[in-house]
Amino acid sequence: MKAMKINLERLKHNLLAVGAIANAGEKGYTRLAYSAEEKKALDWLKEKLTDQSLTVTQDRVGNVFGRWGDSGKPAISFGSHLDTVPEGGLYDGALGVIVGLECLETMRESGCEPKVPLELIAFVGEEANLLGGTFGSRAVAGLVKSSEDFEQELAQVGFSWEDVQAVKRSREDYLCYVELHIEQGALLETNEKKIGIVTAIAGILRLSVKVMGRASHSGTTPMHLRKDALVDAACLIQEVNRLAVAANSDIVATVGEISISPNLANVVPGQADLMIEIRGSRWEEMKGIEAQIRAWASDKIEAQIEIAVEKHPQSLPNSMQACIDEASQKRGESYQYMFSGANHDANSMTALTDVGMVFVPSKDGVSHHPEEYTSWEDIEAGANVMLETLQLLIEKYQ
Repeated sequence: MKAMKINLERLKHNLLAVGAIANAGEKGYTRLAYSAEEKKALDWLKEKLTDQSLTVTQDRVGNVFGRWGDSGKPAISFGSHLDTVPEGGLYDGALGVIVGLECLETMRESGCEPKVPLELIAFVGEEANLLGGTFGSRAVAGLVKSSEDFEQELAQVGFSWEDVQAVKRSREDYLCYVELHIEQGALLETNEKKIGIVTAIAGILRLSVKVMGRASHSGTTPMHLRKDALVDAACLIQEVNRLAVAANSDIVATVGEISISPNLANVVPGQADLMIEIRGSRWEEMKGIEAQIRAWASDKIEAQIEIAVEKHPQSLPNSMQACIDEASQKRGESYQYMFSGANHDANSMTALTDVGMVFVPSKDGVSHHPEEYTSWEDIEAGANVMLETLQLLIEKYQ
């Protein structure tokens, strides 16, 4: 198959066009899951796919599919998402969709006629939302679990459990899935590499913790008679940090959410609620950190700990890593193998098929923020590696 190059100016135009579909009056880019802005961006994509004479479908939860080739055969799939966090950046998610679109346009212009179907997917609801992050891809992969509470949440965004069941795909639908994404960290920039080849996607373990104290008057309760829930919570937070550092691995642990009650200036806090998040590439190690947290809390403070989220880490197949490696070499781009600390739709798709991920640099490691930035030079390099990867996969499967 002859060498091709993406059209950077067209890619740039399309990415900025999606960026312009955002909640007006806010900083950065806001297209929240299931919002009018996300729906408008998905409609924009459907028009672009239709212009390419692709078979365009949208399932009952909103995921958009653009297929080139036989609808009855398994496809090489690729894509990402178009929703954002509040006041997010231009590149997170959207870049993967737009690069996928550009790869399709480039191949069609070149006269390429793949003998296996290609399918671009824009998943809905990837960012944290009422139905949980990566909702669209989890629904496609059959990873969403039903409950009475969850069905009520579905109804709030206009879906039913029947809708979720209807969008589930099978292993027979896909040959593989590839996702290009910004790194959301600073390793590539620090190491002066253009391409990241993802070896594994982090697992996520979230613990909901309720620390109990005793509310009392701040002016009349001596220090030695206090049972301050916030002080105990602060000690717990320090222990969480210590355990993660002591692990000396890719384990990270964070307390990014905390509230206290009664939350008054003249009352010793009687209760503190916090969320501990543990991420890493080895589930056993993550559960070991959880066990140590529970043991410390049992010995030192009064607390209730419940599991809020469990997403197991996923190693990506060596065969997909090798394909991206070969594509990077063919395009003359520097690269490194790396672990993804962030979750992605690619993680869901591991339940259905072989998955590969291509990372491009994020300046200063900034993401989920208006200052999120990836240079056009790095985008062009990543898009051409993605194009080459798809060409190699076509050769492999046709």
